[in-house]
This record gives sequence, structure tokens and C-alpha cells, in this order.
Amino acid sequence: MFFHTMYNIIDSFYAGRISTLALAALGLSFPVYLLIIATSSGLSRGSSALIANAIGAGDEKNQTRYIEQAISMAIVIGIVVTIVGVLAARPLFEILGAEGEYLSIALQYMIPIFLGAIFFVLNSVSNAILVAHGDSRTFSKVLIVGFFANLILDPWFLYGGFGLPAMGVAGIAWATVVIQIASSIFMLSTVVRRELFSWQPWQNLIPDPRIFREIAVQALPASFATMSVAIGFFVITYFLKTYGEPSVAAFGVTTRIEQLGLLPTMGLYAAIMALVGQNNGAGNFERVKETMRVCNWIGIALNLTTSIIIFIFSRQLMRVFTPDEEVVQLGVNCLNIIVPIQWSYVMTSTHLAMLQAIKRPFYGFFESVLRRVLLPLPFFWIFIWTYQSGVDSVWYTIAGTNVFMTIVTIFYARTVLKEITSVDSNMPE
Repeated sequence: MFFHTMYNIIDSFYAGRISTLALAALGLSFPVYLLIIATSSGLSRGSSALIANAIGAGDEKNQTRYIEQAISMAIVIGIVVTIVGVLAARPLFEILGAEGEYLSIALQYMIPIFLGAIFFVLNSVSNAILVAHGDSRTFSKVLIVGFFANLILDPWFLYGGFGLPAMGVAGIAWATVVIQIASSIFMLSTVVRRELFSWQPWQNLIPDPRIFREIAVQALPASFATMSVAIGFFVITYFLKTYGEPSVAAFGVTTRIEQLGLLPTMGLYAAIMALVGQNNGAGNFERVKETMRVCNWIGIALNLTTSIIIFIFSRQLMRVFTPDEEVVQLGVNCLNIIVPIQWSYVMTSTHLAMLQAIKRPFYGFFESVLRRVLLPLPFFWIFIWTYQSGVDSVWYTIAGTNVFMTIVTIFYARTVLKEITSVDSNMPE
């Protein structure tokens, strides 16, 4: 996940080399880009939970069907996302205040990304299948290779050479699509090679409404939860336009830097999905509680270390992406407010992963909508449009709502875990 984050950072780095406007366009594109991530991660999490539980229960037949239908669903969703994304990109950017060159650069980046959406989804589902079987190493290798490939392809596609014309910001997007194509082919071939899936008979890929519905029940709350992240970023970007393009650019960069501090969260989510999912399927709830204790302590310890580093070197990190001192200062102010509460992201993520793994995914959707949209929206309205407060009011609102929802999430998740544990202990031998 470190290399996955660095991959995105490289994209922002090269956009910053072009201009502050290009960097702002990537920041503007982030909430739209998250629409692809929402569908792929939701399907991935839902599939992984069902497959892991089937493994724990020793149900090989259902395990196979979930894998086949997850891949079928990935193909269908990938095609739909491409069509909807290409049609909706321009109106979405215009709502966010983009026009002229700003709008043109944002579209140059997002249209290729939407055209390659099916490969993003297939890649994510292939990883879900392997993670459910306890294999997170294969995808880590893919991400490492993808990072180094991006180091080569980004400047090549951006500036041209060796027979390729200079593509500008569009080149950064096409580099990502090429890497996603290669990654999805490798990941799918790994699943096939391990005999977890077979293309024959191809009829097994015909959508099965019953299995699609089962996967959707698990996947939709996770997808909507991630989609609410996109809506949340959309709302933040919408209000940030009040302060101009440098604020949007700074927000885009700080988001990338924040991801560095949240790397433990990403890895722990995958670990919890596999360990809790399989032990829940096997009815071993003491192991579920042990997993949560260990993962929470590891997450807090690692996040504390990364947060201290980011807090101390925030200005130097911002200057890696842009020489624009206005953007740098805006980013430093944001990081100084957000980084100290990053522990809340860790605790929220581990508890949401547990709820997903025990097939209680719906809370994640409501939590995300409250935290990212419904709670901050009235505060943005009051601080920015009523009292015309400075841009720091945006960062304080984000920090406050995150801490509040973390407390609520921990209480709810532990209540659910206590409930299922007590039910199991009261069952007759």
C-alpha cells in the first residue's frame, strides 16, 4: 500500500511540474475519480467477505460460485461506469466551478481513466479473491511493479519521446490505464493458475440474479460508503472554490500526503477482512476479538509514528509537489490541523472492516454519509457563506466530524461484537 500511495503521489508530482492549474485539476478530479474506486472497492469488499465466510464454513461450492459471479459482476459494472463516467464528467466539473483551460485539463485526465474503468474493477475483484484466501502478497508485488512502471511511463507519456507525442496531463492518465490493464491481466491469471476460477465453462459467468443479489447486499453499502467519500470530497471542493484554485490544489496535495500516514489502515483493513471473515464463518469469535485487539494496537502505533513525521516535515513535503508558496502555506495549515486526528481514521477503518467481515456492512454506509456529508455540510454553510470565515474553518470542520464519528463507530462495533459473542455462548453444545 505504500507503493500504491507513492504511485498517486508521483502523478501529483508531475502535474505540479506542469502548473498550479494542472495540480488543481487533479485535485478537482479526485472526487470524480473516487466514483470508480467506490464501485471497485465496494464489490471487492463484498465479494471478499462472502468468499472468506464460505472458506471458514468449508462451503467449497458457494466459494466457487461467489468467485465466478464476482468476476461477472466486475465486467458488467466496469462497462456501466465507463458509459456513465464519460457522459457525466463535464457536468460534474462544471458544478465544481471548472471552466476554460481548468475544465479542459480536468477532462483530459478523467476521460482516459473512465475508459479504463473495467480494468480497475477487475483488478480489485481479483485481489479480493486472493485476499479472502489469505494472500495479500501478490497484489503488493503488482503495486510495487506498477509504481516503478509509473515512474517511467508518467514522464514518457507526459513529455513524449520514442515515437510518442507529448500528451500533457492526459499522458498521466493513460499511463495509469496501461498499468491497470497489465495488472488486471496478471491478477486474473494468478486466480486462474491457482485453480480458484476457470473460464470454462463460460456459462458460469452468465449473471446469476440470486448470487448478484447476495454480493450486492454486501457490496452496495461499501460502495455507497466509498461513494459518500467522493460526495464528501465533492462538497469540500465545492466550498473550497470560494477561496480559489490554490486552495483546491493544496487540498489535493494534502490528501496525497495524508495517505502516507494512513498506510497502516489500508493494510490492516485487508488483514481484518481475511482473519475476521474466516473466523466468523468458523464461529471462532474469541479469535475475532483477538484480531481486533492486535490490529488496533498496531494501527495506532504505526499511525502515531507517521503522523509525527508528516507534522514535522509538512512544509518540506508540500514543496515536493509545488513551488507555489501560497499553495504550500495553505497545505501546511491543513496538515497541522488534520494530521493530529489521523488516529480517528485508523480506529474507524478497523471497526468498519470488522463489521464488513461479519457481514454487517450497512453501518459503514450511514457512518460515511454522516461523517463526510451530512454533519460537515451545515458547518461549511455557516462558517463559509454566513460568517465568511477563512479556509481553516474547512479543515477544523473535517477534523471535528471525524473524531465525533469515530467515537460513535467504536461504540456501535463493540456492541455488535458483544451481541454476537453472547448469542454464540448461549447456544447449546
